[in-house]
Amino acid sequence: MPVLAVFDTEGSWRDTHVCDGRITERLARQGIAWGREDDAPVGQRVLDRATLFYVPAEDGGYLGLLFEAGEWVSLPAGVDHFVDDAGAAPLRPLPAALPNFDAFVEEVLMLTGNDAAEEN
Repeated sequence: MPVLAVFDTEGSWRDTHVCDGRITERLARQGIAWGREDDAPVGQRVLDRATLFYVPAEDGGYLGLLFEAGEWVSLPAGVDHFVDDAGAAPLRPLPAALPNFDAFVEEVLMLTGNDAAEEN
């Protein structure tokens, strides 16, 4: 299940979307596409593990995009972004105010009424 979280310029969590349609609509405004393996464009790399992307939002702040293994995301060339796949340290450090992969997932689980301890 993909998750889109909207953060303000200070990094405060403002909104969350889990509906494919709303996620697609919001990302399309910034030229970002995503989908599942069965609809991936030819040559598109599909994620092999859950991955968190951050991109600057068009109105300031950031969009946090959590995708699962088997999904793909396509960012326009030159778009500033940060990636955290909970593996090795990110190539670029996340902006200090934004949650890392584990904290993001924990917040999503809390918002959806799940307990992270139950998921492990």
